[in-house]
Amino acid sequence: MAQVIGKTTFFSLPTELRLEIAAYALEQPNAGLTREHRPGGIRNRFSVDNGYKSSTNLAIRLVCRQFNADFRRLSIQNTLFVLPKDSTWIAHQQSDEFLRNVKKLRARYNYNDITEWKVYPMKKPCMHLDQLELVITLEDSKCRKALVGLFRRLQNVKQIRLLACGNSLAWGSHEYIKLLGEILKEDHYQRYDAPNAPNLGDTWWEWSYRDDLGQAIFVAQQPKPIMMEEDYMLLMKPRVDYIMDCMVAYST
Repeated sequence: MAQVIGKTTFFSLPTELRLEIAAYALEQPNAGLTREHRPGGIRNRFSVDNGYKSSTNLAIRLVCRQFNADFRRLSIQNTLFVLPKDSTWIAHQQSDEFLRNVKKLRARYNYNDITEWKVYPMKKPCMHLDQLELVITLEDSKCRKALVGLFRRLQNVKQIRLLACGNSLAWGSHEYIKLLGEILKEDHYQRYDAPNAPNLGDTWWEWSYRDDLGQAIFVAQQPKPIMMEEDYMLLMKPRVDYIMDCMVAYST
């Protein structure tokens, strides 16, 4: 007698496989960005998509109760959430359970809010972000100063991305280079010249620039140890050279 093989359905698959399939479906390459077409054969970049809605990626939870039970946490972790200017207030309306699962967050940069954050994003110690995106205007010196302070004290964030309001953040732009220079200047001052030096920042950030995305990317590292000023200057030389190269390239 022939053996009858039962029909395989999505719910009959092992839990691990269902989660892997769902994670693939929930991936968001270039989430919240729209391609910016530039004339003259210049390579296109991405800019902020003001029409992006995180709810689209969370719709998987509405399929059925089983989907909501299985993929609620995963969908939150894989979705980029976008907050308006009053981001701190909105974050504090959410439960800690929800915020613990948020891993990707975009906020409209407001230097008053950023100053209030102190050590943790949104002043919420429960938040551990893989990616924090800040939509920012770097022309204002107050914005840059607050951002330098944030870089020195922020914890629980693996990566910060700076996105320009409107168009892409230009590589080598005067404002971007000013920010990098001010980060190095403040770190040197706190280490060697401040009244109560040395003051080490809580986090050191390695920076890079993605031309295709038009974003400055800062990756969290362990703080640099205390060292002699001569050794420190030698260590910082590649970064200073990078800033100088940016200035020359952008001016030409």
